[in-house]
Amino acid sequence: MTVTLIRVNDKACIRVLDNGKGMDEETLHHLFNRYYRGTNTEESTYGSGLGMSIGMSIAKTIVEAHGGEIKVHSTIGQGTEFEIVLPC
Repeated sequence: MTVTLIRVNDKACIRVLDNGKGMDEETLHHLFNRYYRGTNTEESTYGSGLGMSIGMSIAKTIVEAHGGEIKVHSTIGQGTEFEIVLPC
């Protein structure tokens, strides 16, 4: 995982990159929906599978409350990039 912070004009940009398994388009589309379960529901897993969507929903709410925006890009098999842009 790589985390970078840069300042561009009057904005702070935080990027978090990982080299995990990535997310498919459906998961990306619903990522910020509080109760979306982005895992395969046919597989037996411990827990509800809701942790990431609840966390991302909260993160988006906090970022937007501070006048910022959050974006995500992901490719299956290559990982995910989150970008948070906040006013300075």
